[in-house]
Amino acid sequence: MKKLFFTISLALMSTAIFAQGIDVTFQCDMGAQVYKGFFTPGADMLVVRGDFQETLGDPGGNWQGDMFELTDGDGDTVYTGTWSFPADSAGNGYEYKFVISPDGWENADNRTFTLTAPGPQVLPKYWFSNDSSYVIVVHVTNTINFTADISGILGIGAGGAFDPNVDTIEVRGLDWDQLGENVVGERKMAQDPFNPGIFTTTLTVTSGPATMGEGDSTKWKFKAFPDDRFSSAGWELTPDRWHIYQSDGAVINLPTIVPTIYPLSDSLNNPVDVTFDVDMSDAVNKYNNIPIDPSTLYFVGQRGDADFLGSWVTGGTWTPDDTIGGAHMKVLTNAGNNIWTRTVTVPAGTPGGVYVYKFGADYPGADTVNNGTEYMDNEMPFGVNHFFNLIDGDPIEILINFGQQLPVSVEKLDDMVPDKFSLEQNYPNPFNPSTTIRYTITEPGLVNLKIFNMLGEEVLTLVNEEQTTGVYEVTLDASRLASGLYIYTLTNGSLSATKKMMLLK
Repeated sequence: MKKLFFTISLALMSTAIFAQGIDVTFQCDMGAQVYKGFFTPGADMLVVRGDFQETLGDPGGNWQGDMFELTDGDGDTVYTGTWSFPADSAGNGYEYKFVISPDGWENADNRTFTLTAPGPQVLPKYWFSNDSSYVIVVHVTNTINFTADISGILGIGAGGAFDPNVDTIEVRGLDWDQLGENVVGERKMAQDPFNPGIFTTTLTVTSGPATMGEGDSTKWKFKAFPDDRFSSAGWELTPDRWHIYQSDGAVINLPTIVPTIYPLSDSLNNPVDVTFDVDMSDAVNKYNNIPIDPSTLYFVGQRGDADFLGSWVTGGTWTPDDTIGGAHMKVLTNAGNNIWTRTVTVPAGTPGGVYVYKFGADYPGADTVNNGTEYMDNEMPFGVNHFFNLIDGDPIEILINFGQQLPVSVEKLDDMVPDKFSLEQNYPNPFNPSTTIRYTITEPGLVNLKIFNMLGEEVLTLVNEEQTTGVYEVTLDASRLASGLYIYTLTNGSLSATKKMMLLK
């Protein structure tokens, strides 16, 4: 009886101890930041933010606020904070960063840990921004003149165009991730009164605490407003642009840039069925470059820049939990032969135009990659997405190889006999590395669509076949081509047309 009582008591004690939670200690060495004058003890506040905050009951949500302040109790410039995680969170992975409140985010990749029972758990001590140097850097200030050419999307009143009466374009960034600071000037660009397609502005920026000054760099992008009139909420669809700091006081005149910004078109007059097929035969997890066995897949998900794509604009995570109730991630169905598919009816009234998206795979072991955090964002690197153009008309069907942007494919959009031969500007343009070219032919016969470099050398044949009259669309994956300006030429019998396109990697 006594032995039984002792066993029960021990079990109850173990349960009580486990239920008390798991203490986790965060540590950040601010010594180098203090030495360089970027952090003042007693005046500045250091906090930790991450996707653990809601788990610990932060009413403001993850990745914000000052609820989790770190302190230096002994004056050694190592700031610490300890908080108790729920015991039932053991095994979960979390991401976090240190921040000099309110917005001084460290310039480092998200730091990660997996909660381990029974605790306590002391996380590694990190230098803020991974900066352990006690060398004082001489920071520089540069003045940058920006020029954007949006003549290709400029228009008044109609959808599918940038209307300067209601739309604006700005230079965003330069001060992201402590790579720059003290940005002075008007971010909103001004329209050239003599050349309406040209917009300009001038900004002055000082190299930030996360740079070494001259020769280092800071990132930026163009963004259009209002968000709901443009693809991807107005952000450029290509990766971040970079400014390399020059000597203190330098004035840099950037070359004219064509932003990768795409206005949404007029709303659909009728519903349009869009089918997304993704071939998982050669899928590879981007985080560890290990092939994914398609026979083990639990499911394939989709997210993009619109609700019908599984919106990443409105939040959510790349985990199976994000599929509950159709919250954000959309689930594809196994169609056999390693093809997963999803058909969505995009309702009438939805703005047309370019939309971006990507897929994610869940399978045994996927949740151990990327520390179990957003582990289904495992198809392609950040900023690399699939594109498609939503337009009125016939159903749209897209076949993608997981991890690869669209290869060259040709699709006939319209069987009606057109009255005008035409070659349209590729979109997006500039692009990296996928773009779409639409053309119309009026004479049945041999059609050629070829790409040439600026030396006049043929580098790729997109179309070389007999085609009937109609409207066609070619999708190109130019990942094997070098960055630069190219010419593409369409011939149809005695008719021909030529346009330019820019590949930016």
